[in-house]
Amino acid sequence: MSGSKENILLRSQEMQPMKSTRPVILVVTLLMALTSCAVSPVAAPANNVPGKATTQQPAHTVQCEVTDDGFIEKSYEWTYWRFDDRVWKLSTRIPVSLYESYASRPRPQTRNYSVYATEDEDTAIIGDLAHTLAQYAADLALGEQETIQFIATFVQQLTYTSDLETTGLDDYARYPLETLVEEGGDCEDTSILLGKVLTILGYDVVMVRLPAHMAIGVAEGEGFCGTYYPYHDKKYFYLETTGEGGRLGIVPTEYEGQAAYIFPFTPQPAICHQWKGRCERTTYAIHVTVKNEGTADSSGLSILAGFDAGNGKLWNTVESDVFDLSAGEATERDLTLTMPASNHTRVRIFILRDGKSVDKSESAWFDE
Repeated sequence: MSGSKENILLRSQEMQPMKSTRPVILVVTLLMALTSCAVSPVAAPANNVPGKATTQQPAHTVQCEVTDDGFIEKSYEWTYWRFDDRVWKLSTRIPVSLYESYASRPRPQTRNYSVYATEDEDTAIIGDLAHTLAQYAADLALGEQETIQFIATFVQQLTYTSDLETTGLDDYARYPLETLVEEGGDCEDTSILLGKVLTILGYDVVMVRLPAHMAIGVAEGEGFCGTYYPYHDKKYFYLETTGEGGRLGIVPTEYEGQAAYIFPFTPQPAICHQWKGRCERTTYAIHVTVKNEGTADSSGLSILAGFDAGNGKLWNTVESDVFDLSAGEATERDLTLTMPASNHTRVRIFILRDGKSVDKSESAWFDE
């Protein structure tokens, strides 16, 4: 996973109001020391990311009405459970050029979707929307906890659509403006949008990535109760971003007790790579391009390549020099490996940051 070192939180704790509790948490950090050796196989680097997203473009087109001055005008209506006799309305204008810019961008190769919420170009538009929602809550004289729930209701009532239905891809994250223009998305899309809205309003928010679901967590405030995730000495209370009626601190039954990856809504690097290789008798030449598609700079990067020796081991590893990448920057490196004796192998490539893998790939098996 790109970004700062992630922790896997293996247990959340239920906190009931008016009752003391003692959270139980086991934190697992993935670390692996690396050594390069051409005689004996060495351990492949531990993966520091829980998975990768697709870099493909979606196979869909969104039809929008565009004004003569080049804006997409969107209007939304929603209700709030405690005032079910009222309908709230909100309108926004989004430059079509800005929407098209976001829609045409490659999807960063990371499951740390907070990178989608830390772009600057859409902050003014999302900020206007966020402050309008906050003003509606203030007009109702809502407290902090209910203000968060009221704002969440706007996002929760957007239409849920699966990536497969809308793009033909299994996994395709959207930038906040895309979700607003398309008036919906799946759990990661609404989590990205709500996370940005609440962050702009000054709330301390994290991304909560469950095995098959995405939500957000909000740092504890006065009167918060329910399920929270301890992270960096704070309690982040679960908040659902899809479906109506999701309350702060309440986890849907199907996700109760599941482990979660926690990611802060701060600028993050997103390191990805492509490579080409060719066999030259006793050596194998590799040309690797590494790019930072995230919103923060990354340092201490290197490329490790070797041949698969089975059982998580590598033959004849070679590591590049250490380099840094600013956000949006790319670099290229050439590596040469000594061919192993066995043909039952394949090339494996790891992009390392401070000795831990943040991206990886492999070739097909040579003898297949």
